[in-house]
Amino acid sequence: MTTLRIFFRSCWFQYRAMFNWATPIGYFSYKFLQPIVQILFLTELGIFATGRSNALYFALGNALQLTAVNGIFGVVMSVGNERQFGTLPILLGSPANRVVTFLGRAFVHVLDGIAGVAVGLVLAFVMFRIDLSHANLGLLAICVCIISLTTAGLGLMFGSLSLITRDVFVIANAAYYLLLVFCGINVPVSRLPEWAQLIASCLPLTRGVQAAREVVSGAGLAQVSGLLAGELAVGLIYALVGYALFAWLEHQARRGGLQEAY
Repeated sequence: MTTLRIFFRSCWFQYRAMFNWATPIGYFSYKFLQPIVQILFLTELGIFATGRSNALYFALGNALQLTAVNGIFGVVMSVGNERQFGTLPILLGSPANRVVTFLGRAFVHVLDGIAGVAVGLVLAFVMFRIDLSHANLGLLAICVCIISLTTAGLGLMFGSLSLITRDVFVIANAAYYLLLVFCGINVPVSRLPEWAQLIASCLPLTRGVQAAREVVSGAGLAQVSGLLAGELAVGLIYALVGYALFAWLEHQARRGGLQEAY
């Protein structure tokens, strides 16, 4: 019970600290304005290039990709801000369980990412009248939850690098656009070059987005279970690699005296 209490308190306080600049109006503007801009611009661009009949493909893909805002930017900055604001030595010196500390940096962002996708789907429905009449909405919600978890796993891995690097924004931006380009958000993975398809197969979102597209078209759990299992496996691998990297870089930061360097 003590471990769980530490976990949830850590999740809540680090999330509040990250958004200490935000008023309720500012926060909700951030939750609505960024999705509107991304979905509107990229969907209209896709419609211009391929026709209005493909609006569902672009709107759905960009709505699902919004999980990366929290899973990448949120999680990377949650770890990186500890160093920027000078609290990293206190964190590393605490007796708290390292696994709890590490995973706690992602938990609330997973929930916020799910909320962000829900906002994106509503906006896509309102702006482009996408057809969800054939979709199993419960299964679509499961797809969204899994995607949010797996992008957070990637965010934890990249966030670990902030223990020894100066600018976490470079890492977060590179990871965010990596997902946007390679994961079948606006261009089908099958149309990418073979080397790009190989990269896509190693990233979160790729299988989850494909599963969500099939669910919206009417597929059931039996048809997408393999894709969802693969998506979870990819996210778990990134989270495990991220934790191992976190532990090793913590040791390196102690040896090099980098805990307070910024």
